[in-house]
Amino acid sequence: MALTKPILYSITSFDATTSETIKFNVIGGNQVVANKLVIQRNDDLSVVYNSKQSTFKYEHNIPSNTLTNGVLYQAYIQTYDVSGNVSVQSNIVNFACYETPSVVFDNIPVGGKIENNSYRFTVTYNQANN
Repeated sequence: MALTKPILYSITSFDATTSETIKFNVIGGNQVVANKLVIQRNDDLSVVYNSKQSTFKYEHNIPSNTLTNGVLYQAYIQTYDVSGNVSVQSNIVNFACYETPSVVFDNIPVGGKIENNSYRFTVTYNQANN
């Protein structure tokens, strides 16, 4: 048996100052004992992350502060078996990193208690990367 092509799941936007776990799947083939995630910038295809992690789990952890907020990226993954054989690369997935937004309720009454069964909230949403 051989390694099969891994399937990288879609990656939702996340804050690059926190760690993020990327998930993938493998259907059939040899037992996966490690994986390598490669991340490139979308604008110039420069490789900004290329790391192999030994794990039986179908996931890869990106450490905090590895990527940069406000940048678009693309990623693919490859898997390894116990003999060191490597799979073909997975599908390419595009994603972005954005700073965590702030949400502030502007009109909460003093004391924080709302005494009606309906209330019109006003909210300020701010996100540095637009």
